[in-house]
Amino acid sequence: MIKVAHISTGLETGGAEVQLRRLLSELDKNKFEMIVISLHKETYLADSIRDLGIPVYSLNLKKNPLNIKQAYKILKDFNPDVIHGTMYEGGVVGTVLTKFLPKKPPVIWTVHEPLEHYDKEPVRKRLQLRTWGLMSKMPACMMYVSNLNKEQHVDWGFDNSKAIVIPNGVETSRCFPNKEAGLAVRKSLGIPEDAFVIGKIARFHRQKNHIGFMHSAALLAKTHPEVHFMLVGTNVDENNKELVKLRDELGLKDKVHMLGNRQDIPDVVNAFDLATLTSFGEAFPLTLGEAMVSEVPCVATDVGDNDFIIGDTGIITPIGDDQAMADAWKTMVEMDKEEFASLGKAARQRCLENFTLEQQVKQHEDLYQTLHDHNIMGKASMNEAST
Repeated sequence: MIKVAHISTGLETGGAEVQLRRLLSELDKNKFEMIVISLHKETYLADSIRDLGIPVYSLNLKKNPLNIKQAYKILKDFNPDVIHGTMYEGGVVGTVLTKFLPKKPPVIWTVHEPLEHYDKEPVRKRLQLRTWGLMSKMPACMMYVSNLNKEQHVDWGFDNSKAIVIPNGVETSRCFPNKEAGLAVRKSLGIPEDAFVIGKIARFHRQKNHIGFMHSAALLAKTHPEVHFMLVGTNVDENNKELVKLRDELGLKDKVHMLGNRQDIPDVVNAFDLATLTSFGEAFPLTLGEAMVSEVPCVATDVGDNDFIIGDTGIITPIGDDQAMADAWKTMVEMDKEEFASLGKAARQRCLENFTLEQQVKQHEDLYQTLHDHNIMGKASMNEAST
């Protein structure tokens, strides 16, 4: 049994955290014993992981930085064979603490952060990133979720000599074409069955560019007033005064439906005809894969690995070009129905061949086994040399 300690910066409802939960649910419990340490506050996602039979410790370091001592005690008692840090802080803490653990377990950093426009972030964040870059040669493996993400970090001083790319994987047992579920979601929102629906799933954040989405929607609505739009994600609901005000000013009150955070994402995706991302930056957005495997074509901005993910099954647009996004949507809305259906089927096939959770799990299991074996052999060699 290989003992793996996962250290996550937090367990909010972002893509990295949700994907960690999905990964944990599928890893072979007969081969791997696991714990999770969250550096931030307690969340419902932590309880969801506990439901898998995996202990979770939420340390809330922002409130009490001295709880880092608790992290060390938890790791020492668990005595892991491998430490897997999710996001920067998780990797940093694992790298520092492994030096004080009995087995000196190898550490993996998984990096999700896209770096488009990162030079506009506050000085503190940029200095942090430079510092983490200096530390990046210390872990046994740097793991990125996209090829572009890997390349971007080189400019910030990251050492990729031990880097690999493992794309996010879609949970195909949960996400699949389900027209009836989609129609039920539409009915609950008062959207006609035959309406064309364009949907976007993303938390409210400057980088996700919800403002651009609204402006593109207004442009399309001028020529296609029958189209409906759906926004799904944390803080994307009727309580978001900025978005509500913009939506109403653009005359989209009855056309843009803001659902907030939802637990029934597969059903919601099946309510879309077209999925879209208007982001200024991404790494490997799982929302595209979830749409594609549900036979929903995608239009997305040219960030992260979006072009690689979509391939020839959708459309890529320039970053921050609201008119180009609206034009791409228009192309999809006006496309021949048979051609559009074929695009959806091609998108599902591309996802099944390249971006499944099963593939991601297998790659992680192989990596844990390899790092564990190398660590054991390395210690054996040192013992032989000393005798």
